[in-house]
Amino acid sequence: MIRRLGLSASLAIGTFGAAPSALADCAVIDQLDKLHTIQTRLARDPDTALFATDVRQLRTISAGISDRATLDAVAGNRFTAHGAAFVRFLQNTRSLLQISSLDDPLSVRPHFDRQARENLAVIGDTLITLRCNETQIAIDAAIAAERGAGGSSDAEDLAEVAETLNRLAGEVFRTRTAIILLLLAGGTAIALPVIKRWVVLRQRRAKRHNTLYPTQYLSEKHQINGTLIDINCYGVKLRHESNSPPSKGQTVEIAIGDHWVEGQVMWSNAHYSGVQFRKTLSLSDVAAVCAMPENPEMQNGAPRDAASQNMS
Repeated sequence: MIRRLGLSASLAIGTFGAAPSALADCAVIDQLDKLHTIQTRLARDPDTALFATDVRQLRTISAGISDRATLDAVAGNRFTAHGAAFVRFLQNTRSLLQISSLDDPLSVRPHFDRQARENLAVIGDTLITLRCNETQIAIDAAIAAERGAGGSSDAEDLAEVAETLNRLAGEVFRTRTAIILLLLAGGTAIALPVIKRWVVLRQRRAKRHNTLYPTQYLSEKHQINGTLIDINCYGVKLRHESNSPPSKGQTVEIAIGDHWVEGQVMWSNAHYSGVQFRKTLSLSDVAAVCAMPENPEMQNGAPRDAASQNMS
């Protein structure tokens, strides 16, 4: 179990780029350089006598290069930095080939939008530091050809996998990795209580409290009596006079304590309106509203004897 966890952690570190840099594969880099040269020429002006030849070369070269081989050659990963740029470059190449027609040079022009040209520029700048000389290219090409012709046995494949895993496992115990893990653990330990407190505080702010708070509100420069039926830090339910309901979307100001609180009417009917505050109300202001004693002449925002009067 411990060994399995160690291997999983090693693979994760290798995936996200913590593994040591691999040696550059000059044969693959040379092919990438050719892909870049051809696409740069097509982006500049595809309508030349070389168009059909260029497209055929793109197809041949891209068919022999995988994302994995490219990432190994440039010592990168698919998520960050130049590794991600090269993966995007190969994807762009495949997209270009899908829309290209040998009989119509202009068919490739829609491909070279701003993002494709920016990617070409990044690849060109990166290749400057990765290019190999002719001797290195010839050696790596010969090695690749020999590997492809001779193939590899299961034992060789297993040995290569074991070597990779050992290298990745060794990375786990490097000082740099240990420091990163400690920093992540410390950051998590610090952040969790803060996040938990933020969640609790947000829940408290969102909790609605029933109240009967007589107030006044300003609607279109008119000061009108009203009653707050419930409240939280984000808004209130306002009982207003039936002959002057504020309209949905209207801005009103409500007297709470010794100041006016601005809000927007989110919904409204003949008797009630929902108002959302422009700025969050403090918990102490909410508590002060809830602490107001109920008006003995009122019940649920209406005169106490309103129900009996209606029944008689």
